[in-house]
Amino acid sequence: MFQKYLIPLCIVAIIYLVSTSDALTNVSAGLAILLFGMLSLGSGFRAFNGGFLENLLTSSTSTAVKSITFGTIATAVMQSSSLVSVLSISFVSAALLSLAQGIGVIFGANLGNSAGSWLIAGVSGMKISALALPLIVGGVLFNFQSSKASKGIGQIFIGIGFFFLGVGYIKDGFEEYKEVVDFSQYAMEGLGGVLLFVGLGALMTAIVQSSHATLTIIISAFAAGSMSYENALAATLGTSVGGVMTAVIASLSTNIDGKRLAVANCIFNFSIALLVIATFDYFVLVNSTISMLLGLEENSVLRIAVFHTLFNLVGVVLLLPLIPKIAIFLESAMKDKDSQVDKPLYVNDTIVQYQDTAFIALTREVYHLYENAFELISHALGFSRQDIRSQDKIDDVLKARIWAKEDVDIEIFYIKKIKVLFNAILDFSTEVQAHTQDKAYIYKFAMLTSASRHIVEAIKNMELLQPNLKKNSLSKNQILSNEYNALRTHLALLLRSIEEMNTDEELHPQVAIVKLKAQKKAFKKIDKDSIVHIESMLSKKDISVPSGTSLLNAVGFSHNIAKELANAMIQIQKTRLELDENQNESPLQSCFVWGHCFSSHKIRKINKPPKNLQA
Repeated sequence: MFQKYLIPLCIVAIIYLVSTSDALTNVSAGLAILLFGMLSLGSGFRAFNGGFLENLLTSSTSTAVKSITFGTIATAVMQSSSLVSVLSISFVSAALLSLAQGIGVIFGANLGNSAGSWLIAGVSGMKISALALPLIVGGVLFNFQSSKASKGIGQIFIGIGFFFLGVGYIKDGFEEYKEVVDFSQYAMEGLGGVLLFVGLGALMTAIVQSSHATLTIIISAFAAGSMSYENALAATLGTSVGGVMTAVIASLSTNIDGKRLAVANCIFNFSIALLVIATFDYFVLVNSTISMLLGLEENSVLRIAVFHTLFNLVGVVLLLPLIPKIAIFLESAMKDKDSQVDKPLYVNDTIVQYQDTAFIALTREVYHLYENAFELISHALGFSRQDIRSQDKIDDVLKARIWAKEDVDIEIFYIKKIKVLFNAILDFSTEVQAHTQDKAYIYKFAMLTSASRHIVEAIKNMELLQPNLKKNSLSKNQILSNEYNALRTHLALLLRSIEEMNTDEELHPQVAIVKLKAQKKAFKKIDKDSIVHIESMLSKKDISVPSGTSLLNAVGFSHNIAKELANAMIQIQKTRLELDENQNESPLQSCFVWGHCFSSHKIRKINKPPKNLQA
């Protein structure tokens, strides 16, 4: 959300700074230009997300070492740890990557992010602004091309160009106005100085949402002599601390896996920050030693890049063996509280040994599954559940409210509210049947499982029907519109009929079965007669040939939906009928869920949908 308003905020900040102080114009303008360049660079690499990056990600993260390596290289190349993080979050959410693999990529992204400091420090002594214009012009030319890849390359060139231009502006600003932008006046030694500049670096990064921008300011300030060496190192450490804010903000709109990865990023950066702060003098000594071995002078800005790489590398080495344990900890500490994902309400492993109780629980869970399917099919038909359950004529409802609901994403609904229940029903039924030798009960459990399968098949056919249903029911061709609205009406009436059966406590199962078979027969006749009917409309030029083909398919899908729903309810009613027949021989049934004994009539009631599902 913050990133959406990043550029406008930068523009406002520039206007304010220009109006109040000429000395800060170059620095503030450079910061805004650099941020725009980073955004363009990220947009450019996103153009290649359609296959290459995904394939590379899935093939390069089989181990923790490979995950870190991928995160490091990808971030170093793309200069965008946020892009790599978002990509890894998406794959973890889709179960294409494990949480441990995603954590490895995130850790590697932190190490790869240090490549930005080498780039910024490396070009700080060059007149790189001269390279900016050719890169921007080249990027614009590439952007005029039609292919997605060319546009992506164009955005990358534009991003690099504005990145160089921004660095140049910031560098010139500090050189020209170092007496105004002078961090040396806040210079402190010891732990106090370390904490102050770590906090300063973290605050600046959190505000601008870019560690690269903050690093550019730090390196430019150090090069201009307005920031001491040790204070610059501490501020660099602060950029990693403040950088977690970007991941945290991005994770707010993700699922639980995204939030876990954001926390893992916090664990990495906060842990290494505490370690470096506690042993800051030793890290400075090691950094100076490495810099000397590399032949870097005492005032070389590349020493900051060495330090940035050093503490991230130490963090990776220390936390690499702990990645599996971190993943386990996050999964146990951060539970999925997504209310949109339905969970089994009645079946559980503790009752599999008690066949009577298990039967009631499974029956209720199947009704739970049907209730979700009822919601989905109703909305996909353009009705509300209240429309179906009311006593109003469907034709009147249709006229009063042409399309009651917005398009429902059947695929997402299926994953969250259908598949999870169907899997639970299948697992539970299989488990229960393994604990009983009673063939009658095995038969009834199998019938309920089969009923749930029919419900799922109805959903799949609804997914096939949906794409053309709304479009054609609202068609300007009134004849075509009427045909599709007739299909909506037929299916709505079927749903209403099933609802009435499910709520009628006195309805005998055999009567219900007869009614359901009649519904199946009616839809079968509609499907059978549709060819002649559609050919008649085609011969009269009432509808086009493509419309006729689509209508024929729609009728077939409608028939399949009706058939599968009817078969599901028939099988449920057969289990009730079997119970009733058994009860004629035995007046009492063994104890059920709540430890009470029920007569045959009570047993029939308990197999109706629970009240919470009838509401």
